[in-house]
Amino acid sequence: MAIAIRIKTKRSKTLTNQKNMPISNTYKRKTWILTLFFIIFFGPNIMAQDFEFKNSSIKTGIGIGVNEGEREAGVGIVYSLGWQKSFGEKNRFRINPNVVFGGFSPIGISDTRDQFYKISNVGFNIHYDVLRYKALSLVATVGGFVNYSRGLLGTGGRDANNNKSQYLYALYYGGSGSLGIRIDPKKSKLAYEIRPFSIHAGNKNFILGYFMVGIDFKLRK
Repeated sequence: MAIAIRIKTKRSKTLTNQKNMPISNTYKRKTWILTLFFIIFFGPNIMAQDFEFKNSSIKTGIGIGVNEGEREAGVGIVYSLGWQKSFGEKNRFRINPNVVFGGFSPIGISDTRDQFYKISNVGFNIHYDVLRYKALSLVATVGGFVNYSRGLLGTGGRDANNNKSQYLYALYYGGSGSLGIRIDPKKSKLAYEIRPFSIHAGNKNFILGYFMVGIDFKLRK
């Protein structure tokens, strides 16, 4: 009889534990779901309220560009990376040393020789918010640059003498300008920019034009 009672007691405890396990697991799942929901929807606002940002940021961008130089011409993807510092009561004035780089080939250009080359463009830009409404502003930019192009020029094109490949090494310098739209929420750690029109014009008939979208990562104090 004692053995039978012990067996029944063990079985009853096992059944009780099995009944409680699904309830415990369900409770844990609900807790994790609520926690994740809170982090996704309320976490960024809490972080933005706790952090204070400097008047400086890391400025990045990517775009599509068209380039022509003394002997080269092409279309390609361009990238931008730089540092930006804001001035003034409303941070409408900004300076921005940066580097623009990318690779070009004669895609869609029929009257030039086969080629592939890269550019490294070091510049210094001055941005000013010409018009501003809350977080939205119209930005005008002027600056200067030094550009180094290098690559390989192939055969073909309008010049009949282009019957052999040549290496390209060229240095250019000049001025730049652009117009764009900037979205800069005050409490956000990010600012966004669209520049539909940017142009670099320099010596030896150098022209670089591009459309670019960018993100600024604000630095914390």
